[in-house]
Amino acid sequence: MKDNPIRKTGNKTGGKTVSKTGSTSSERLKNALKPYEKALAKNPEDAAAWAGKAAVLLRFHVYKDSLKAFDKALEIEPLNPGYLFEKGFALLKLEREEEALQAFEWVLEIKPESDKTWNLKTSVLCRLGQQEKALAACEKALASNPKIAGAWHAKGTVLSDLGSYEEALKAYDEALKLNQNLARAWEGKAFVLYKLDRFMEALNAYDTALKLNPNNAKTWVGKGLVHLRLSRQKRALDTFNKAISIKPDFAEAWLYKGEALALVDKNEEALRAYERALKIKPDYAEAWKAKISVSSKLGIEMDEEDMEEEWKEEWKEEKPEIKRSTWTRKSDIGVEIKNAAKEGRYNKFGKKEEQGPEIKRNTWTRKAQEGEETKKYMGKKTDKKREGSERKTGKRKEQKK
Repeated sequence: MKDNPIRKTGNKTGGKTVSKTGSTSSERLKNALKPYEKALAKNPEDAAAWAGKAAVLLRFHVYKDSLKAFDKALEIEPLNPGYLFEKGFALLKLEREEEALQAFEWVLEIKPESDKTWNLKTSVLCRLGQQEKALAACEKALASNPKIAGAWHAKGTVLSDLGSYEEALKAYDEALKLNQNLARAWEGKAFVLYKLDRFMEALNAYDTALKLNPNNAKTWVGKGLVHLRLSRQKRALDTFNKAISIKPDFAEAWLYKGEALALVDKNEEALRAYERALKIKPDYAEAWKAKISVSSKLGIEMDEEDMEEEWKEEWKEEKPEIKRSTWTRKSDIGVEIKNAAKEGRYNKFGKKEEQGPEIKRNTWTRKAQEGEETKKYMGKKTDKKREGSERKTGKRKEQKK
């Protein structure tokens, strides 16, 4: 059962976002759960009601409670592939990849032609760094049934991750022969075409994917990257903005938006985009590099305290040249000593001297508190000059004689 989405106005009550009807998110969740709670009150063994409740909780990002409800449904119907798939998805949201993988494998034993399940199983294996295992699973599935479009798509994804772009392209084409409406396969094909520098073909593939699924932010970002490679910064910026409008917390979209802005010398706007990416993903190395570069152009110094510890270490290893970035360079001891010497704190050898009363350097212009001592000092200096002058005059007279 699906509830109609309510557009948010941005008004808040008690710190909670409210809709035009005045309902909060928790109230909408409660209302969406009512029919399932009512059905379960009548019959606690209603698997469909438990699954419906779980689906609502999943949609509202209440993942732990959603998982419990799916488990209840599966106690009643343990071989329902739909419930198993949704359970795997909830586990994936909870970052319990191994358990999610097991759930997807159970689904494929019951329903081996499930495109979505093959896609998620491959994604989990790749996330676990098991690309070879993912590839072997795809090959096994295709050996038993070469007409599983999802398995061909999964194979293409793994080969793409491994950098085998030509082979990946063939796998995506096989998937599309079986299902021309598989948006994921069009997106995957577009990406490998981009990696193979076949940019116009990549754009066409991205456009086809977006016709099938216009609300995929990742696809919009991919299309924007092609525009960047073609030096179409304005078009690229439009596509990155589209991705952000669909998924505001998409760090990659903010990063590439910044890149497009930097390329047209809108450095201040680019800096804000990079900062937004880092707010979403604080350890995003590419965003740090981009922020540092544009900050340098703007003459902005960055404080080391702003950096994530992990990124600081990585940056120190790379040792890039950055102008006036105080967080990357070591303190210039020589400059500090010179400045301190001017303030009377250190001598020219860098040794600290005892701080005495404040004395101005120019004794000839300062007003002496003790006038007599100054007169004596100046008188002595005048006598020395006079003695020197007399000696020179005497030598000249002797030479003439």
